[in-house]
Amino acid sequence: MRKIVKQRHWSQSNVFPVFQINFPAQNQDFVVLEGHSNDTLLFGPGRSSDSYLPGDCSTVVIHANHHFTFLQNINLNDQVILSDQMGMEYQYCVLDVSIMDIDQEQIKVSNIDELKLVTPWPFDGFTKDNTLRYIVTARKYETYQN
Repeated sequence: MRKIVKQRHWSQSNVFPVFQINFPAQNQDFVVLEGHSNDTLLFGPGRSSDSYLPGDCSTVVIHANHHFTFLQNINLNDQVILSDQMGMEYQYCVLDVSIMDIDQEQIKVSNIDELKLVTPWPFDGFTKDNTLRYIVTARKYETYQN
């Protein structure tokens, strides 16, 4: 006899949106949720609660699993736009792409007005034990141009 497992219904989730993220060159647009637990990342990209919000003049970190596989096609100088619920828009320019082992080092959050997008690497080899992360770093245009 098979055991019936009750699945939590989407409407009962405790995730909530904090802002929108848009990648014009890749024609990608997502709602970013608060938190980056495994449960949150099932629904979409999530803002790390250990990071800041856009407009705080510090690092914003957004994690995603399969939602961000298109990042393998991102280019330096590509634009990334964050829009908050108050209608403010924050534009970033991609400056760097790297791979790190999150068991060996932490994603740095600083007082630099930047955005870090984090997704498992390799893109087609995601497993729950994989500790490698592909990290795209973008700087806010105002601070990048100064």
